[in-house]
Amino acid sequence: MRLAAALLAALLLAACGGERLDLPGGRSAVLDRASPAPAPLLLVLHGAALTGASTRDMLDLQGPAREAGFAVAYPDAAGPFWNDEAMAARLPGLLSARDDVAFLDALLDRLVAEGIADPARIHLAGISNGGMMALRYACARAGRIASLALFKATQPGAPPCLPARALPVLIVAGTEDPIVRWDGAIVIGNLVEVERRLSVPDGFSFWRAANGCTGLAPPVRLPRRGGEEAPSLWVHRAGGCRDGVATLLYEMRGGGHRLPGQDDWALLRLFGRASPDAEASALMIDFARDPGAAPGLDAVADFARSR
Repeated sequence: MRLAAALLAALLLAACGGERLDLPGGRSAVLDRASPAPAPLLLVLHGAALTGASTRDMLDLQGPAREAGFAVAYPDAAGPFWNDEAMAARLPGLLSARDDVAFLDALLDRLVAEGIADPARIHLAGISNGGMMALRYACARAGRIASLALFKATQPGAPPCLPARALPVLIVAGTEDPIVRWDGAIVIGNLVEVERRLSVPDGFSFWRAANGCTGLAPPVRLPRRGGEEAPSLWVHRAGGCRDGVATLLYEMRGGGHRLPGQDDWALLRLFGRASPDAEASALMIDFARDPGAAPGLDAVADFARSR
């Protein structure tokens, strides 16, 4: 009876917008529990000027996460931006000076202590500025997370990143992104460059080296779901990586500062176009579920072999 009541309560919370967690420093997070037992956790960091709740609504991960047995947490930054250290150093006084590594540590400590998250299966995903913060956390706490997924983000040149172990990494980026540009420039209003980071290909090269990868397969295009004029998704897959970890770049060729699978509304085209060939939520969950595989690509290959 208690188990049934707990599951019913979790379903009701998901339907009503998730469970709100009040955290120290006046901060909060939205949580979708998986079950009364410790479960794999996907921790999603929102983009600039967004919130955990709005990102939950945008991704609509509740169904896929529940089906996969994942809890999902969406914490809020202290202000419009996460303190990823690199950008804050260039814009002192304008961005949060909060210690967001300590904040995420404390959040994970609580989720583990309360039996919500399995400490061996914590997966981190970040979007845009949240991706920059996810990079900072992965560099400092690689031993604590099981995989890293980055959307619309790229690696800073400094401070140095020294991950403690090989880490499965998925990078998803658009070649025509007007904000986090393919060449590593961070641009506001298509006019002002506020930061220069590694290019997306150089960031991918960094993780290939960090993971001890010895090879790189030719890029493979995911099957088309939309017209040929829409941005396509090309999978770059490193080989021979230490501990068999996947090290992947999903190049959204012709894509902008958008998540794959997002609607192609005219107003949103101010940020460029999205590829219809995959859903960001599916990429997040599928990669966390199997960090040794290439989401979408391996599923297609498995289907072809079964025919």
